[in-house]
Amino acid sequence: MQALFSIFWRITSLQAGPETVPASSNLLALVTISNIIVSLAISLALGDKAFFTVAATIVINLAALSLIMAGLLAMVGKSARLSQTLTAYFGCDLLLNVFVAIAISLSKLAGVDLLNNIALIILVWSVAVFGFILSRALEVHMILGSVLALVLIILTFSISQIAIGNS
Repeated sequence: MQALFSIFWRITSLQAGPETVPASSNLLALVTISNIIVSLAISLALGDKAFFTVAATIVINLAALSLIMAGLLAMVGKSARLSQTLTAYFGCDLLLNVFVAIAISLSKLAGVDLLNNIALIILVWSVAVFGFILSRALEVHMILGSVLALVLIILTFSISQIAIGNS
């Protein structure tokens, strides 16, 4: 487990790419399920939406991202990288979500409302990390990877909102 944490930490700090993640469908499933559980816990703790709505949003978001990522990798002839890329993406997202939970908990303990600041910092860092992952997986420049990451974040969020009926 520590080795996995180390891999995701190195990717999140832009020191290693998704190619360092083992290509394993079992690992992808474990990371995806863990991501869903942590995202669900954070979303339910912070928001006022019903369990089903939050769970559906998260699952639809990850499924849409997976399909789009598969399409992008297929377009550039790198389909074999899908498992590693998704594991890296979901693993780093999981790690960032854990940091969000810790930061929000600490700010609440301190009696300071930093939710908007934390959200903005994590969004910017997520775009950088996911852009880095995409740039390595697709073999494109970091700027293009970051633009793709931002577009994917907005697109998958929009798809999940439309799917659950929030237009």
